[in-house]
Amino acid sequence: MPAVDEKTGEVQELALVPLDIARLNEDEIAAMFPSPVQVAGALLIARERISRAPKALEDLAADVKKAKRDLMIARGKAFVNARKAGFSIADARAYAVIDDDAMSAQEEVDDAEIRLEYGRDLRRTLTTEIDILRSLNANFRAEHS
Repeated sequence: MPAVDEKTGEVQELALVPLDIARLNEDEIAAMFPSPVQVAGALLIARERISRAPKALEDLAADVKKAKRDLMIARGKAFVNARKAGFSIADARAYAVIDDDAMSAQEEVDDAEIRLEYGRDLRRTLTTEIDILRSLNANFRAEHS
């Protein structure tokens, strides 16, 4: 099992296990590869998951839009409060960026954008997996026909 830094998420140590294929018998080697039924099942599952992707990505994009709107409101409130406190326009703008509520709102924007990017990456991964599974499925059909 790899050693992972809890703070950064960086993999620090990874042990590789050598695979001695020469020692495996034919049944053990065959067990390493999916059966036609497993490939077909995995393809059905992947297709079902990717069918939910457009709605999920739409929801994630809406979350980003809402977070950006909340950030704009937080900065606006901070700017108004700074102006009421006697700050110059330039100082009020600078304060609006470092205000606690504005910084929290900025973190929410960052988190929402990361979730959206993760969703997009997941969709791309599923698309690639579906392509691989289709290829495997086609190969199995050709072998068994």
